[in-house]
Amino acid sequence: MMLNIAIKTGSTYTSIFVSGYGLVLREPTVVAFENANLKRIRAVGTDALQLVGKSPNLTFVNPVREGVINEPDVCARMVREYLNRITEDFVFRPKISAIVAIPIGLSVEEREMYEYVFAEAGISSVTLVPEVILSAIGADMPLTTAGMIALNIGGGHTEAASLSHGTIVKGCGVSIGGETFDQAIADYILGKYNVRVSLETARMAREQVESLQENDISSAVVSGMDIIQNAPSSINLYALDVLELIPPYFLHICDVVKTIIKTCPAAIAEDVLDNGLFVTGGLGRVPGLNKLLYDELGLPVKTFDRPEYVQILGGGKLLNNKALIKALTDNGVI
Repeated sequence: MMLNIAIKTGSTYTSIFVSGYGLVLREPTVVAFENANLKRIRAVGTDALQLVGKSPNLTFVNPVREGVINEPDVCARMVREYLNRITEDFVFRPKISAIVAIPIGLSVEEREMYEYVFAEAGISSVTLVPEVILSAIGADMPLTTAGMIALNIGGGHTEAASLSHGTIVKGCGVSIGGETFDQAIADYILGKYNVRVSLETARMAREQVESLQENDISSAVVSGMDIIQNAPSSINLYALDVLELIPPYFLHICDVVKTIIKTCPAAIAEDVLDNGLFVTGGLGRVPGLNKLLYDELGLPVKTFDRPEYVQILGGGKLLNNKALIKALTDNGVI
């Protein structure tokens, strides 16, 4: 028996889609080890995050940074744990064939590393597919027609690419994502209130108040350690506080998109002006982002209710689309 899956190992979350079942797993990309030698795993995913700050002997490793696997052996062990979860009800462990989402622009050596990681995790057949292509498929964009811009703003990095007739014309990644904002928020709270918070706490607060709208009145209570009093403390973080921090990052992303458009052939650039861009990834849900993108780029902008799921759902759609797999293979995309 062959189990066909799509898998995305992001900086923040790892997601698995199983053909015939749908999205079966979305867990944090983190591993907790018993000690610093990284031999014995205590927990992975949500179970690992729940142990942060509760056991000084544990070592936590995020094997994906800025969208790229940087701890191959740890990543392989984490993926193996997740595969064990989704196959535990099978009487016999099936062979697994996987579509694996990868960043654009990987070198030959990096592609080989990805293949190694997923083979080590127990996957028999690995097909590497650029994330922006899966985003387009998940967003139901007409991949085989005229030019458009794919913009994926994820947890660890952002990718932008011009797509036309099933190929990636131009594309690049930049180290801006949810983790960037989490660090900026943690630094802001420390600087303004003398309260130190974990990045996980900053992330949970960000998800409550992130906004590019000046009239947003959202707020979140954030708890941490007062470094002056050396005691637990809580502060109120407001959407207007975050509005001071995040626009420059989004403006930099806009500059990346502008550069890609400028480097497109004229005919494709004209198509892009008509077809615009679609936005996926977790930060695609920030209120006011579509307006900022339109104001800065002058392009039609398409956003989604659950942009963080678009990419992995694209992998799921591709699993059973042999004609599209062949077309992408023939175009040298996969």
